Amino acid sequence: MGSIRRYFDQVSVLLSTVDEANVIEIADLFWSCYQRDSRLVVCGNGGSAATASHFATDLQKGLGGSGIADKSWEVLSLAESMPLVTAWSNDTDYENVFAAQAKCWVRPGDVLLAISGSGNSPNIIRAVEAAREIGAITVGWSGFGGGKLSRIAEHNIVLESSNMQLVEDIHMVLAHGIFCNLRDRQSSLLLSPILGKNGSF
Repeated sequence: MGSIRRYFDQVSVLLSTVDEANVIEIADLFWSCYQRDSRLVVCGNGGSAATASHFATDLQKGLGGSGIADKSWEVLSLAESMPLVTAWSNDTDYENVFAAQAKCWVRPGDVLLAISGSGNSPNIIRAVEAAREIGAITVGWSGFGGGKLSRIAEHNIVLESSNMQLVEDIHMVLAHGIFCNLRDRQSSLLLSPILGKNGSF
């Protein structure tokens, strides 16, 4: 049990180092993307691919037509199609698996969220480079001090830890925290027309 408690404590300590103002800034960016009907495209390598898919699912369903409002949001993860991933990997290079898809789905003004535990995953770096060439806004979530991702993405959340499991856990907390924040904003927006000046029914 000692090692489990120690790990829990390490998660708590790392989470306490996250700058809340920085996270709110990213949430603001995503909210603006949602309000102007721009697309949010998410990619991640390895365990971060699961985080990318989970986050995209939460946002598309939780803020879309089957959530609390009837305003759909085009949110997708580039880690979903194994046929595409294997095709691009086999026919070109594994570094291209997300960049090639980004060139298809990302438009000027859209937002690309790139998640890499190390901050140096070549396929993630290529995706950010492709998105920037298109004119999209780029956001990076990384660990290990940020790596190359933190130097090429325009907006970043960087964790200093070099423990991959801790980094991936905090990235998932960020995803859920931001989702809840956006859902609360949407709820407030929906309630505001039927509330009185004093904020009550």
